[in-house]
Amino acid sequence: MAINLTSFSRQLTIMAGILFLLYYVFHLVMPQNYTPFLFWAVIPYFYIIVMGSKHALSALTGGRKREKFDIHFMNVTMLRFLLYVTAVLIYAFSFPDQAIVFIITFFVFYFFFTLFEVVFLYRDLKKE
Repeated sequence: MAINLTSFSRQLTIMAGILFLLYYVFHLVMPQNYTPFLFWAVIPYFYIIVMGSKHALSALTGGRKREKFDIHFMNVTMLRFLLYVTAVLIYAFSFPDQAIVFIITFFVFYFFFTLFEVVFLYRDLKKE
């Protein structure tokens, strides 16, 4: 299974840009205690992790090796999950008064980025 990195990158950039603008408007409209201290870094963090994992997955699978895709996909997904948990724990222990707001924000964007990846992967698998 080949990953179309050009299409993925373009669509992910558009989605991340839209989410960033919507979240910035949310930050301006809502009181300060509804957005975490590093609100601007959440979306770029997800963008970097998702893009890095897709590039790593593409490099590991080496083209259309379906039998290797499954195990490498699971390995990359597990590593990415560990990075997410580490980020949440570091932030929660560094800023305990804003931990709940950050965790809610983090998982809302986790949901959006995961949904995007699942839909993109589903469309690619459906084509094959």
